[in-house]
Amino acid sequence: MSKRYDIIVLGLGSTGSSITYFLARKNVSNVLAIDARCSGCGQTSRSSALIRLHYTNPVIRSMAIYSWRFWREFQDHTGCEYSVFTKTGIAFVGPEDYVDTMNEIVHDIRSKGIEAYLYDPTEFKKEVYKNFNEDGIAGVAWEPESGYGDPNTSVRCFIEYARKNGVDVLEYTSVKKLLREDSKLIGIETEDGVIKGEIFINALGVWCNDLLATIDKQLPIKYAREDVIYLENPGDIDGIPPGWGDLVYGFYSRPDGATKTLVGTLEAEYVDNYDEPGEYTTPPMDVVNKRMEIFTRRFPDMIKARPSSVIYGYYDVTPDWQPIIGYDNEIENLIHMVGLSGHGFKLAPAYGEVISDIALYGKSKMFNVDEFKIDRFYVGVSKHSKYKYGIIG
Repeated sequence: MSKRYDIIVLGLGSTGSSITYFLARKNVSNVLAIDARCSGCGQTSRSSALIRLHYTNPVIRSMAIYSWRFWREFQDHTGCEYSVFTKTGIAFVGPEDYVDTMNEIVHDIRSKGIEAYLYDPTEFKKEVYKNFNEDGIAGVAWEPESGYGDPNTSVRCFIEYARKNGVDVLEYTSVKKLLREDSKLIGIETEDGVIKGEIFINALGVWCNDLLATIDKQLPIKYAREDVIYLENPGDIDGIPPGWGDLVYGFYSRPDGATKTLVGTLEAEYVDNYDEPGEYTTPPMDVVNKRMEIFTRRFPDMIKARPSSVIYGYYDVTPDWQPIIGYDNEIENLIHMVGLSGHGFKLAPAYGEVISDIALYGKSKMFNVDEFKIDRFYVGVSKHSKYKYGIIG
């Protein structure tokens, strides 16, 4: 391929496809977006896809609010035939030590004109949802307008928009190595030859260090495995639980349509290596029992729920569970949008907005993301969540 691109986007999960979409929306068409798989067929394909606002970091929370609005208006933005957002409401429940932080977050969300409430558990039972055990809960931060999304349709529509607006998209095309001269990348090598470019965007997620190794570079990223169980809801229950983030018991859950509920963990389950995401042929009982024990302790009426499947995927996790955003500290034309630490899909619209701006203007016009530069890890600065669980953000 002899064409030289202004921008090459590496990786087409929810983040890379969003970046590609926003570049096209900003009238940049001399762009190549490339992935070794089909678009959205990596970790995005196993995303739990919660769309929520409850983040302790103010910048990430602002990005979540932007993304929440975008997902709700997805068809208007992209011309997609389908809506990708389902409203369920999401509750975050926490112990006494977290109530002040929860109140601060709820107050900020409300100041942006969005419904959010802080209840004590007794009030929440009376006004919102009653069928749960109050053990350990001092506060409930309730987002009635939050819910979950459809990652596969989202990615497909992002890519369709980009293609219609002149962006080149290469799927099922592996990048074998990065090509570097001094402090700049000059191209990528694929099985079909070398492709030259001016700016390179790393949206590779868990795969990023494999490719960076070809230029003797590594980012401070670990891998965390997430096993999510799907339950068939019992037929005789008086209302299934809404979306739920349990800062006491360490799990999250959400409805999946009218008949199923998915349950995952907030605990980091680090692994040395990652693999392709997938689904077990037979749900492993150790995973099922582990998830069901804490879930049914909180929701006793769900004890009759029947496990139907278990899916698994991997997070690219930084030391402080916050993303790496911006130019590399050594390679002057390499932009990182990785280390998403479980926040990838829900924040994808904001990530696309931010990275497209950085590629075009050198910085984001909408959000000040300087605190998420890679340099923070070399000077000992941590942006970890105020909660124990980094995945909450």
